[in-house]
Amino acid sequence: MSHAVVIDFTAEEPRPPSDLRRMRLVSRALEILFLVLAVATGLIAGALILAFIIPYAGDHFAMGPAGGLVRWAPRLTHPIPLPPHYIAVSDMPVVQRLAHVPVGLLHAVPTVFLFWSLRRLFGLYAKGVVFAPDNARSLKHIGTALIVIALAPWLGHTFLNSLHLAIDKAWMHGSSIQELVLGAIVYVIAQVMQLGRELEEERSQFV
Repeated sequence: MSHAVVIDFTAEEPRPPSDLRRMRLVSRALEILFLVLAVATGLIAGALILAFIIPYAGDHFAMGPAGGLVRWAPRLTHPIPLPPHYIAVSDMPVVQRLAHVPVGLLHAVPTVFLFWSLRRLFGLYAKGVVFAPDNARSLKHIGTALIVIALAPWLGHTFLNSLHLAIDKAWMHGSSIQELVLGAIVYVIAQVMQLGRELEEERSQFV
């Protein structure tokens, strides 16, 4: 007597564990959040950098010893004066305004890149991809972006100071040290992940 084996191709695939579904849901939300942050940061930074090229902001955007100052107050009959030692970007000499453009890009580009790399990393997590080479690559990008963000204030100040055009005297921040250390740690973790995966692949070839 022969026995037939019936395979039901209509059977549903087993659902992933609740922890995996929760991770994907949270990762999808974070992916959207970092996408919004990347776009918003790019637009705001682009508008501020454009103000150095085309002085359209009036006294709503100024530079001073403590850095940039943005005022969103409507125009009044008697404008509120800027704080002491601050100057509106539109009143700065052309050379000084244009010199701030690469410095602004130095601050803005790695920040946008950081948010975009975080978006990509959590996008992988949302797909259930956790230990793939793309994860390690994204972590490397995040670590690199943090390191550049930490060094940007010093690089920008050095550049402007060499031209005798520096206004921001409070360019050194404690957060820069934290970003530098965190960036280095994230980069090393990515390296360890990549190395571990390569060792696992080599081991599997001998089994």
